[in-house]
Amino acid sequence: MIKIDDIKHLHMEFSSLCNARCPLCPRNLYGYPYNRGYEETSLSLELIEKSFSPDFIKQLGMILVNGNFGDFTANLESIDILKYFKQHNPSLFIQVSTNGSARNAEFWRELGNINNTKVEFCLDGLEDTHHLYRQDTDFNKIIQNAKTYMAPGGYAVWKMIKFDHNQHQIAEAEQRSKEYGFKEFQLEDHGRNNGPVFDRKGNLVHVMGDWNAHTKIEEIIEFHADTTKKYQYPAYNPNRKLDCFTKNNNSIYIAADGRVYPCCYMGFNPLTYNKGWHGFVNGQIKPIVYNNSLHETTLEETIRWFGKVESSWAKTSTEDGRLIQCDITCGKLETA
Repeated sequence: MIKIDDIKHLHMEFSSLCNARCPLCPRNLYGYPYNRGYEETSLSLELIEKSFSPDFIKQLGMILVNGNFGDFTANLESIDILKYFKQHNPSLFIQVSTNGSARNAEFWRELGNINNTKVEFCLDGLEDTHHLYRQDTDFNKIIQNAKTYMAPGGYAVWKMIKFDHNQHQIAEAEQRSKEYGFKEFQLEDHGRNNGPVFDRKGNLVHVMGDWNAHTKIEEIIEFHADTTKKYQYPAYNPNRKLDCFTKNNNSIYIAADGRVYPCCYMGFNPLTYNKGWHGFVNGQIKPIVYNNSLHETTLEETIRWFGKVESSWAKTSTEDGRLIQCDITCGKLETA
């Protein structure tokens, strides 16, 4: 599927730890801190130096820092890791996505001094709405951190997810982004408008959208732990062609535990994460993963199993080994 000399793009999860409790993040259950099978850990500078040689770094064009479970700022060596990559490839472009609500001014000032770097600050509304989804983050602190980052020349993006509860603020948020000095304003709609929101103790805080299912955390835990549930997914269709980001962009994904996958969609800790939807699709992925830990072997060895992913695309049924995750994520129906 991909060879070590072909890799031009790294997608990296610096940490699976996070200060926020976003309701539809897979690291919790609607804001309640329930772990469904991932390790809370961070990539270390030592592991990065061991795994990525200066010659390898020179061939890279971009690093995207944005993981499945955690936030970039939760890794206490994040700045040092970025500097290591930049030391061996000064022109390397780095893009970071973060909730932006942690760390001190020194951290953000130092990040702002790293050239050719873009930081997306996830700001989902204004003072009175941002926290409704980004629980445990502080709107005003994020704005201050962003300004500190921008002061030495840092390129900042205000990235806003559209919700029912904040869509009336889109125009004002975009205007404020310009006033504060953000270079871009990005609006996204991830379909995250439905669901209950719980506090750390499992108490219902509010409900998003027209959610009409369980609102008791005990019932939701039981539901997600039920391995007999049936999920709907696209049946094989010969007109659905896979437009694989990894293959098209010579990219690989490195999770916070040091394991390597073709992409983030396959990197929801398939060896241990076994509940809910991700647990369901991981049931297919787990048997084909082998020797993918940078803690145990070389980068070259960790990607050898990727060929099994591509060979699965020739299968015509999930029972025969066609990967559901690939069809759902990268499958596109071709029309005559």
